[in-house]
Amino acid sequence: MYGEYFGWYRRQDEIKTKWCLAEISDYELMVDKYRTFYWTLNVFEPKIFDIDYNKLTEKSEAVSRKHTIGYTFGVDIDKEHGKDIHDTEVKKAIEDMAQFYSDKLREYAPNSVYCLYSGGGIYVMVHHRVFDQYFDTFRQHPKEPWDKMIQVLGDALDFLIQDIRDEFFKIHPEHVGKAKPDQLNNSQRVFKTIFSIHKSLDYAVIPLDPENIKIDFEKASVPLKPEIIELGNDWYSVYDDGVDFLNRLLKPLLNKSNQNHRLTFKGEYTKSEVSICNMEKWPPCMRNLYMLPTCGEGMTRALAAFASFLGQIGIKESQARIMFDELADRWEARTENIFSDYFGKMKVPTCRRLISDDNRGFPKGVSIKTLGVCKQDISCAYVPSPYYYADKEGNRKRLLTPLPGKPKTQEAGIGKVIISFPSPSIQ
Repeated sequence: MYGEYFGWYRRQDEIKTKWCLAEISDYELMVDKYRTFYWTLNVFEPKIFDIDYNKLTEKSEAVSRKHTIGYTFGVDIDKEHGKDIHDTEVKKAIEDMAQFYSDKLREYAPNSVYCLYSGGGIYVMVHHRVFDQYFDTFRQHPKEPWDKMIQVLGDALDFLIQDIRDEFFKIHPEHVGKAKPDQLNNSQRVFKTIFSIHKSLDYAVIPLDPENIKIDFEKASVPLKPEIIELGNDWYSVYDDGVDFLNRLLKPLLNKSNQNHRLTFKGEYTKSEVSICNMEKWPPCMRNLYMLPTCGEGMTRALAAFASFLGQIGIKESQARIMFDELADRWEARTENIFSDYFGKMKVPTCRRLISDDNRGFPKGVSIKTLGVCKQDISCAYVPSPYYYADKEGNRKRLLTPLPGKPKTQEAGIGKVIISFPSPSIQ
């Protein structure tokens, strides 16, 4: 958990550790200064809070995955960009979508679905204990690395969000353009905590009935009435064993996700041998992105792509940080970890991915198509990514490099999650 804009980390005596709101001192410090609290959907083992993040040799997301011992499946249902939740039609669209997700998920985990009014939309969540058998099976699996399998789970959950969304809009085409679910389950996903106050609206995050989801602005208005606070006494306290959910609903999507991860190829990181500071040499997308006055939905994707691009074209870190902060400040964007995790470490996405229709949440979705910054010129047709547009010498070397040989065909059964999730034995 952490407070609004406070960031993930405590910095003291050159040591950088995660805030832990189970510690009363951390909690009181947050309460004194901030109105909005967030918690991770990850359930972390306690020793993660002892790690000095100044001494990391791997990305913080990888550390989070390593120390994740449970995960709450979360669907964040929000209004579409430019819409107002107080509009009657928009409010009904959000309620109907949330009810649809709740009903679908409760078919397989009837006692494990919990819903919250988030102050601006609705959270639909599945209790983390539903996934116990997945964690028991794969956290110490002899052949499947946990770093991969936790990502397999997150991607499978995002596939599920997409499938249910598509089914919902077929039944309710009148709600298209009014409500949307975020496909974003990953190693550092956060939701506002129960009874947190919205960062700009005078509403608190309050429990909703999963069987009859209705937003009541008066009940959510602060200060909360005692009877509303009492709803939290038993909230998130009951769950199912997860067998039906894992085997009947999620397993096909786990297989699909696992196959995708097995076939993913990660090339070596490449960067320009000289700093390409002249923006006239940049591709139109990055020039336009850097000059964009404002950015709504997709700003995190755009900032990550921009930081990656600056790293690959050889901009010095100090100068790149100034440019990155200038853009983020102009957009009034939250930037925790983005620059440090992407500059000099990650390749800018390919043009195909940047202009795709994949609007999944960051970091799985990287498209910046909706920002309208990609104004292709003739040179764009001959390069696979913004980096190779800017680095002409790098692109020349790429074209002269022989393609790798065709990989050997994998054994039959690729991508299969072989292990089933049996019913728990009755003690």
